[in-house]
Amino acid sequence: MDIYTSLDQLNLKDRTSVALGNFDGLHEGHRKIMEAAINAAKEQGLKSLCFTFSNHPFNFILQRADDDPDAVKLICTEEEKIELVRGMGFDILVNIPFDEDIMTMRADRFFEDIIKGALNAGFVSVGFNYTYGARAEGKPADLVKACGAAGIGVSIHEAVTIGGRVVSSTLIREMISTGNMERTALYLGRPYSFTGTVSHGRHIGSKNGFPTVNIPAPDRQMLPPSGVYFSRIVIDGNEYKSISNIGVNPTVNQDADHPTLTSKPHKTIETFIFDFDKDIYGDDITVYFDHFSRGERKFRSRDELFEQISLDCEQARAYHFVQD
Repeated sequence: MDIYTSLDQLNLKDRTSVALGNFDGLHEGHRKIMEAAINAAKEQGLKSLCFTFSNHPFNFILQRADDDPDAVKLICTEEEKIELVRGMGFDILVNIPFDEDIMTMRADRFFEDIIKGALNAGFVSVGFNYTYGARAEGKPADLVKACGAAGIGVSIHEAVTIGGRVVSSTLIREMISTGNMERTALYLGRPYSFTGTVSHGRHIGSKNGFPTVNIPAPDRQMLPPSGVYFSRIVIDGNEYKSISNIGVNPTVNQDADHPTLTSKPHKTIETFIFDFDKDIYGDDITVYFDHFSRGERKFRSRDELFEQISLDCEQARAYHFVQD
């Protein structure tokens, strides 16, 4: 798959079948739009192309940094988005920043300069709520009219509903925020996950029989509630059953060993992998969150904490056994 991060890089000789959208989650609704573009490309002898933004337009418009608590958080990282698009079978990904020029571009210029010009579109696939141009002035009806005049095929897709609810990034963020990982996976079409590089922790779990692999909780990605999750972890392409905690470990970070700790600890994702004893520090791993078990809380002692962890592990093993 060819990847372009700037419109200036484009010099497409072949006509394309384009999926247009922000695609900030690549959920089941997005996939319908994207699959239509891929199918049209095969049927009409076009190159399949996904056009999207590398940042969230709302964050640019509202001038919110990625780590701003009020910023719209990612459902999947840019790296994950690229791999998901690649996995769908697109020939081309145009993944550009939403910037001042895009924000102020009128709808007719967006169509002429980008859709018709830079992307060399022969077919366009969008969702029912797709908008383009300054202040979202271009609507699906306007796109149909412009495409018709230019001899470009177009498909407008209705909302995808699952369980009576319209699948949207807003709905998925709601599910993540409440810890409903099963519904999140249903609407996404895949389990919710985090990817990171394993870092050294304080080895407190190792000393108590529960060695964990730790990755930092990302600032840019949507986080579910702090607490314990039944999870799976992928290391070097191999999947293992696991249990994960996301949070600040209040029992460990605010105990008698650290009476002067005043700074707010950064959240981490700690994962205990069942039946695994390899050293993977520095390796990249992906943790899939399958089920929210309980919220994070401070225990009266470390002994009480590790008694609960032992119980959590028993419940996680039972969960994984049933899932298998």
